[in-house]
Amino acid sequence: MTDQPPTSRATTAFDDDDYPAYTMGRAAEMLGVTPDFLRSLDAAGLLAPDRSTGGHRRYSRTELALAARVRELLDCGLTVLAAACRIAELERDLTTARLRITELDNTGSTARTEQTAQTPTPADQHAHETRHRQMLSPHSTLANRPGPQDTSPAER
Repeated sequence: MTDQPPTSRATTAFDDDDYPAYTMGRAAEMLGVTPDFLRSLDAAGLLAPDRSTGGHRRYSRTELALAARVRELLDCGLTVLAAACRIAELERDLTTARLRITELDNTGSTARTEQTAQTPTPADQHAHETRHRQMLSPHSTLANRPGPQDTSPAER
């Protein structure tokens, strides 16, 4: 039996950044923007708010963070040219990162293949353990051989 109470839908929704909890009016108020600003982001395809059964937009915290970032960039005076340059830089960085991930995946799969080839089979491990136990057994000829501490300096 666990000490934690069962997780309710409300608790799950509260912890979920993607849960569409905020109406357009509340979202606009929280961000300090107009509802038209949020509609424009929706029309541009940047946001895709869920809709209530009545057809009203519902925004998640993730969407609100994105909208807040866009507002911040616009407030800093970001021009269309500067935005286009930044997009091109990010696309280049993304392509580079994807190529690097592919390289690492390929290196990792090669290493895994080499490791698998070097990994002893269960039968090999059993044989090794058996030989090791035999060497340590009191009846083993190796175990009965005198060690350096058991021999006199003349016998060494």
